Amino acid sequence: MGACPGLYVRLSRLYNRLLWKAERQGMQGKLKPDGFPSVLFFSYYRCGSMFLSRALRDLAGANGFQHLDYDSYFAKVNQDESARLFRRDFLEKAFHPHGLYFGTLRRAYPIPDQEKYRSVVLLRDPRDCLVSHYYSIRESHTLNNFDNLRARKEARVLEVDEWVLQHAEEYRRDFLDFHHRLLGKPGVLFLPYEEMVTAFPDFIRKVVEHTGMNRNEAAVDRIIAEADFSVAGESILSHKRSVKPGNHRKKLKPETVKELNEALAEVLELYGYQ
Repeated sequence: MGACPGLYVRLSRLYNRLLWKAERQGMQGKLKPDGFPSVLFFSYYRCGSMFLSRALRDLAGANGFQHLDYDSYFAKVNQDESARLFRRDFLEKAFHPHGLYFGTLRRAYPIPDQEKYRSVVLLRDPRDCLVSHYYSIRESHTLNNFDNLRARKEARVLEVDEWVLQHAEEYRRDFLDFHHRLLGKPGVLFLPYEEMVTAFPDFIRKVVEHTGMNRNEAAVDRIIAEADFSVAGESILSHKRSVKPGNHRKKLKPETVKELNEALAEVLELYGYQ
């Protein structure tokens, strides 16, 4: 992959076109099960979403929910069509309020009748996200589409301080969307990443009770037992580099932290990260 990243992306997309049968059916409006309210899992880059998504996927299977991951489908198969996730006609067909688990959803998509679902929102201090995102893109992130390839090339010619300031506006916009469209709305549970990594048993039980994925206690116990947020040593090639809140202060220059605080001031106040 290191020698021919463009070829790797092309082969990855060809391979992924053979997969995603459930997502294709869902987008055609062919998945309409009965059952408990569907679950929506919203999160953002470098917020611990990979870990919680896997836990929710396991819980969904143990509780009779079918899993659909539209964001990954578009990222790996049909990236040019990802804007469909903001179109009402597509959302009305692709989402169904019973028996399904949708995640991870990377933006606050305007899903119709969202109060009929059980939503979980997992977010992190955006300053820590930005720093972690930079190192992930530069060294370890999977190159499954050409945007990722372009992003890696950009990250490898920029220092972390320059990169986070260039991308702060994206985070500001998307975190504001999460807050305005989701937080405080009926059926929405917001939990911070920092709670997940410091008090996971209580954290996951809140998720389980809120989503209704509470009918298989053995699955919950197994997820708690397998949870591990320790990092023995930081490696730039590791997907999990640092889980400690406030890590951006170690990685960025003081003047960068000050400028980043100003750029994200509204978001930091709304989420209590001042």
